[in-house]
Amino acid sequence: MSPAAAPLATSAARIEPAQLEGFDRGPRFAVWWLPSGRDPLGSVLCVQPIGAERAAARHALAAQAWRLARQGWAVLLLDLFGTGDSPGETADASLEGWRGDLLRAAMLARQRHAGPNVLWGVRAGALLAADIAVALDQLVDAYVFWQAPADGSVLATLPAGGDSLSPAMFAELAELHMQPPPVDERGATPAVLFVDSDETGAAHGGISPMVADLTEQWLEAGFAAMPRTVSVPPFWVPSDVPGNPGAWSSATSAALPAAMFLVTEEFLEVVR
Repeated sequence: MSPAAAPLATSAARIEPAQLEGFDRGPRFAVWWLPSGRDPLGSVLCVQPIGAERAAARHALAAQAWRLARQGWAVLLLDLFGTGDSPGETADASLEGWRGDLLRAAMLARQRHAGPNVLWGVRAGALLAADIAVALDQLVDAYVFWQAPADGSVLATLPAGGDSLSPAMFAELAELHMQPPPVDERGATPAVLFVDSDETGAAHGGISPMVADLTEQWLEAGFAAMPRTVSVPPFWVPSDVPGNPGAWSSATSAALPAAMFLVTEEFLEVVR
C-alpha cells in the first residue's frame, strides 16, 4: 500500500466553502476542511503559491487539508484578493492588501478552536507566511514550509498563468526573504518544519544547502527548526510547462506528494 493510500486512524472530515467577511474591498472566498463530529484540536492556515503554481498545487493542498481534517485539524485555504474565486484583479493587488487578508484569515482560523495555531506556506506562499509572522507574534505555535525559496527572486521564474502581478507588486514580493521573526522569550518556542523535495530520489534524505541555511537561520533566531527532504514530483509546476513530465495532472493521481503528507502529519502530531 502506498503512503497516500495508507489508512488514517481518525474520523471523517467535511468541506465547507465560505465567503469570509470583514476584508477590505469585499469578502474572500475560502474553503474550510473540518473534522466531523468534534471540535477542531487546532487550526492550519495554508498560504498558497502564487501565479500558475497556485492552480497546479491546489489538488495536492486539498488532499493534505483533507487528511489533516480527518486527524482533527481545522484547515483554511484562502483565495487572496485578485486570486482564485475572490473578488478583484491580480493587477490591482498589493502586498499590504495580501498581508491584511492573511492576518484576517489567521484571526478567523483561531476562532474555530482552542488549540495550537499552525501557519503552512507553500512555495512563494512560504515567503508571505514568513512576512506576516512578525505581526502574529505569540499567536503561531508552528510553521510548516513546503519547498520554500530563500527569497523573492524565485518570482522571476514563476509562470504567471491567469495572474498578472503589477510591476509594483512584483517588486514588493521580490524583496521578501525567508527570514525568521523575532522570538518572544516569554512564550513557548515555535516549531518549524522545512520540507524540501527531490523528485529524482537522489538525495536519499540529504538536505540541500539552501534548506540547510534556512534551517540554521531559524535555529539561530530561537526556533525549534528542522529540515526534511522527501522524494516527490514537482506538483506545483503546471503540466503545460515544457520539460516537466513529472508535473501533476488530473489523470496522474500517483504524483500526489505522499511523502510530504506523512512528514507534515508526523510533525503536527508532535505539535498537537
